[in-house]
Amino acid sequence: MTRWNDQESMGSGMFLLGALAGALVGAGVALLMAPKSGAETRQDLSSGYNSVRDAASRRYRDIADKASAKFDQAVEQYGGRTSSSTMGTTPSTTGFPQA
Repeated sequence: MTRWNDQESMGSGMFLLGALAGALVGAGVALLMAPKSGAETRQDLSSGYNSVRDAASRRYRDIADKASAKFDQAVEQYGGRTSSSTMGTTPSTTGFPQA
């Protein structure tokens, strides 16, 4: 049963790899065959790259802000307390509690 699932997942992975390679080849051919000049094509690619970069940057900032807020919330909630699993133990130089 597991062998069949392994083969099936490998087949779908190969399909996705083939689809990605086909998309890249198709995009390359489309750029070469487009009726635009090289300067126009480079400008379009640059503006597309900049918009993707800006969107990724905004998404990263949003995720970082949410993570920071969650971290601050956790510090406020659990800040001054010591967990019961480490109470009465001596810290070691390795960072692991020792009894």
